[in-house]
Amino acid sequence: MAEVFQKVLNMSIAASWLILAVVVLRLLLKRAPKRYTLLLWGIVGLRLALPWSIESALSLIPSAATLPEGIMLEPMPALDTGIEALNAAINPGFAAAFAPEPAASANPLQVLLPVGSVIWLAGMAALLIWALASWQRLRSRMSTAVRLEGNVYETDRAEGPFVLGLFRPSIYLPFGLGEAGAGMCWRTSASTSEAVTRS
Repeated sequence: MAEVFQKVLNMSIAASWLILAVVVLRLLLKRAPKRYTLLLWGIVGLRLALPWSIESALSLIPSAATLPEGIMLEPMPALDTGIEALNAAINPGFAAAFAPEPAASANPLQVLLPVGSVIWLAGMAALLIWALASWQRLRSRMSTAVRLEGNVYETDRAEGPFVLGLFRPSIYLPFGLGEAGAGMCWRTSASTSEAVTRS
């Protein structure tokens, strides 16, 4: 499990380089159309989602593996950021903090990475449980909704229009919007629902 956690850490660090590049590019491209900003953030999203990276000489990511394989067993652990000046600044302190003591039975990273992976898994499980509980709570709140037509419902328990569901999305509208408001929300929500259905 520690190896998986190390891979996720490396992916996150690589994505943080891309996020930094996107933030800088957004400052330079303030007047550019918004679709380019969306495209840049889409690249960051892909980098976070894909478990592998494309190696290239033109890559914006200095190092795909900041925490090298086998770092837990190294007598003098060192990071590989891909930037020599940054390595020279970070590694002396990193090695001093995580180098194994001769009397110790294990390298500190052999303890810290597995503990970090357990905390990471616990956090993921907690977020998943919270998301499922929130979804179930919202579904039970919408159980009193009145069907207008098709998958469009009206309810007094919604503050604004929204789409609920991934495989069979339903559109929920609050009561009292009036015909014009309901029509506008219904058209917007319907197009959102079609997009969700298509994807």
